[in-house]
Amino acid sequence: MMLQNKIHHVDAIEASKIIQEAWSSTSLHLVELQGKEIQSWVDYISRIENAFKFPTKCEDIMDRYFDWIRDLEWLGKDGYVLIIHDFKSFLKLDLPLKKMIIDDYAEIILPWWQEDVEKYVGNGKAKPFNIYLID
Repeated sequence: MMLQNKIHHVDAIEASKIIQEAWSSTSLHLVELQGKEIQSWVDYISRIENAFKFPTKCEDIMDRYFDWIRDLEWLGKDGYVLIIHDFKSFLKLDLPLKKMIIDDYAEIILPWWQEDVEKYVGNGKAKPFNIYLID
Protein backbone atom coordinates (compact mmCIF):
# COMPACT_ATOMS: atom_id res chain seq x y z
CA MET A 1 0.00 0.00 0.00
CA MET A 2 1.27 3.43 -0.93
CA LEU A 3 2.16 5.89 1.81
CA GLN A 4 -0.66 8.44 2.19
CA ASN A 5 0.14 11.80 3.77
CA LYS A 6 -3.00 13.81 4.48
CA ILE A 7 -4.61 16.63 6.36
CA HIS A 8 -7.21 15.22 8.74
CA HIS A 9 -9.99 17.03 10.56
CA VAL A 10 -10.48 15.22 13.87
CA ASP A 11 -12.34 15.69 17.13
CA ALA A 12 -10.67 16.00 20.52
CA ILE A 13 -11.17 12.32 21.41
CA GLU A 14 -9.53 11.09 18.22
CA ALA A 15 -6.78 13.69 18.64
CA SER A 16 -5.95 12.49 22.14
CA LYS A 17 -5.43 8.96 20.81
CA ILE A 18 -3.18 10.24 18.01
CA ILE A 19 -1.18 12.36 20.44
CA GLN A 20 -0.74 9.47 22.87
CA GLU A 21 0.38 7.17 20.06
CA ALA A 22 2.80 9.76 18.65
CA TRP A 23 4.30 10.56 22.08
CA SER A 24 4.85 6.86 22.77
CA SER A 25 6.64 6.35 19.44
CA THR A 26 10.33 7.09 19.30
CA SER A 27 10.19 7.07 15.50
CA LEU A 28 7.81 10.04 15.13
CA HIS A 29 8.38 13.73 15.68
CA LEU A 30 5.24 15.28 17.15
CA VAL A 31 4.52 19.00 16.91
CA GLU A 32 1.50 20.52 18.63
CA LEU A 33 0.48 24.09 17.91
CA GLN A 34 -2.19 26.07 19.75
CA GLY A 35 -4.28 27.76 17.08
CA LYS A 36 -5.41 30.64 19.26
CA GLU A 37 -1.75 31.62 19.82
CA ILE A 38 -1.04 31.91 16.08
CA GLN A 39 -2.47 35.06 14.54
CA SER A 40 0.30 36.11 12.14
CA TRP A 41 3.03 34.72 9.90
CA VAL A 42 5.58 35.62 12.59
CA ASP A 43 3.61 33.64 15.20
CA TYR A 44 3.40 30.64 12.85
CA ILE A 45 6.96 30.57 11.53
CA SER A 46 8.58 31.12 14.94
CA ARG A 47 6.67 28.16 16.40
CA ILE A 48 7.40 25.95 13.38
CA GLU A 49 11.11 26.86 13.48
CA ASN A 50 11.32 25.94 17.16
CA ALA A 51 9.15 22.84 17.03
CA PHE A 52 10.96 21.31 14.05
CA LYS A 53 14.34 22.64 15.28
CA PHE A 54 15.21 24.39 12.02
CA PRO A 55 18.98 25.01 11.78
CA THR A 56 18.43 28.69 10.95
CA LYS A 57 15.59 31.18 11.14
CA CYS A 58 13.37 31.63 8.11
CA GLU A 59 12.35 35.21 8.88
CA ASP A 60 10.82 36.50 5.66
CA ILE A 61 12.45 33.91 3.41
CA MET A 62 9.71 31.54 2.24
CA ASP A 63 12.17 29.43 0.21
CA ARG A 64 14.18 28.72 3.37
CA TYR A 65 11.00 27.60 5.15
CA PHE A 66 10.23 25.21 2.28
CA ASP A 67 13.84 23.95 2.29
CA TRP A 68 13.81 23.17 6.01
CA ILE A 69 10.29 21.68 6.20
CA ARG A 70 11.23 19.37 3.31
CA ASP A 71 14.49 18.25 4.91
CA LEU A 72 14.11 17.55 8.67
CA GLU A 73 16.87 14.92 8.56
CA TRP A 74 18.53 16.45 11.64
CA LEU A 75 15.56 15.16 13.67
CA GLY A 76 16.47 11.55 12.89
CA LYS A 77 12.82 10.46 12.77
CA ASP A 78 10.86 8.13 10.50
CA GLY A 79 7.78 10.36 10.32
CA TYR A 80 6.16 13.60 11.40
CA VAL A 81 2.87 14.54 13.02
CA LEU A 82 1.63 18.13 13.16
CA ILE A 83 -1.41 18.87 15.30
CA ILE A 84 -3.12 22.25 15.32
CA HIS A 85 -5.43 22.59 18.31
CA ASP A 86 -8.32 25.06 18.12
CA PHE A 87 -7.96 25.28 14.34
CA LYS A 88 -10.96 27.61 14.05
CA SER A 89 -8.91 30.23 15.94
CA PHE A 90 -5.72 29.61 13.94
CA LEU A 91 -5.09 32.80 11.91
CA LYS A 92 -8.75 33.75 12.26
CA LEU A 93 -8.01 37.36 11.34
CA ASP A 94 -5.91 36.44 8.30
CA LEU A 95 -7.89 33.80 6.42
CA PRO A 96 -5.88 34.17 3.17
CA LEU A 97 -2.68 33.31 5.09
CA LYS A 98 -4.44 30.40 6.82
CA LYS A 99 -5.53 29.06 3.43
CA MET A 100 -2.05 29.55 1.97
CA ILE A 101 -0.35 27.63 4.79
CA ILE A 102 -2.79 24.72 4.61
CA ASP A 103 -2.65 24.68 0.79
CA ASP A 104 1.18 24.64 0.96
CA TYR A 105 1.03 21.55 3.15
CA ALA A 106 -1.51 19.86 0.88
CA GLU A 107 0.14 20.75 -2.43
CA ILE A 108 3.87 20.96 -1.66
CA ILE A 109 5.01 19.60 1.71
CA LEU A 110 2.92 16.43 2.13
CA PRO A 111 3.45 15.26 -1.48
CA TRP A 112 7.18 15.89 -1.01
CA TRP A 113 7.32 13.53 1.97
CA GLN A 114 4.94 11.04 0.37
CA GLU A 115 7.03 10.41 -2.76
CA ASP A 116 8.82 13.41 -4.28
CA VAL A 117 11.74 13.15 -1.84
CA GLU A 118 12.68 9.81 -3.42
CA LYS A 119 12.76 11.39 -6.90
CA TYR A 120 14.82 14.47 -6.05
CA VAL A 121 17.11 13.56 -3.14
CA GLY A 122 19.86 10.96 -3.39
CA ASN A 123 18.95 8.21 -0.92
CA GLY A 124 15.83 10.23 -0.05
CA LYS A 125 13.20 8.22 1.78
CA ALA A 126 9.44 8.78 1.73
CA LYS A 127 8.09 9.29 5.24
CA PRO A 128 4.68 9.76 6.79
CA PHE A 129 3.81 13.38 7.50
CA ASN A 130 0.25 13.83 8.69
CA ILE A 131 -1.56 16.90 9.90
CA TYR A 132 -4.48 16.82 12.32
CA LEU A 133 -6.71 19.86 12.65
CA ILE A 134 -8.82 19.99 15.78
CA ASP A 135 -11.65 22.47 16.20
